[in-house]
Amino acid sequence: MLTKNDFEASDWTTLRDTPYLVGLATLMAEPSGLGTVKESMAITMSIWENQSSEIPLIRDLTSRAEMQAVQDSLKARFTGSQGRPSKDVIRDVALEHARSSIAILSGKADSAEIDAYRNFLYGLADKVANASREGGFLGFGGKRVSDAEQSFLDDLQNAIQLERARKA
Repeated sequence: MLTKNDFEASDWTTLRDTPYLVGLATLMAEPSGLGTVKESMAITMSIWENQSSEIPLIRDLTSRAEMQAVQDSLKARFTGSQGRPSKDVIRDVALEHARSSIAILSGKADSAEIDAYRNFLYGLADKVANASREGGFLGFGGKRVSDAEQSFLDDLQNAIQLERARKA
């Protein structure tokens, strides 16, 4: 089973940053005021829940030290002279990282580890998308998953080849 030590630093950074980018892209797909707080908490909860994974790779990715490292990494990446990135930029970066992560793992990991990573990414995005209702008033009405969130979930599913992996 793979651990952090089995990867080059740049590959590890991609693998480590991708879940957070996926969570952020899902959150930004349809910002929802107070719902954004629930969605932010869903990212954190999903990471914490995976700290006890049976897969060492997932445990390493979700450790407290890695959580701090990814915050520093994303802060450095998205702050500066360009200003705050748009939701489209975050979406594109998240999907590209997701594709890159699967490619990295495809060269090293066994199918169980790759599937665990795919499920981790998609599960995190799904949890964020379902964390609050979109389009209602004060939490009433609206939809559980907005069209923009569903579009991102569909694109993520394609990027990580989740359906193809489940059918195989």
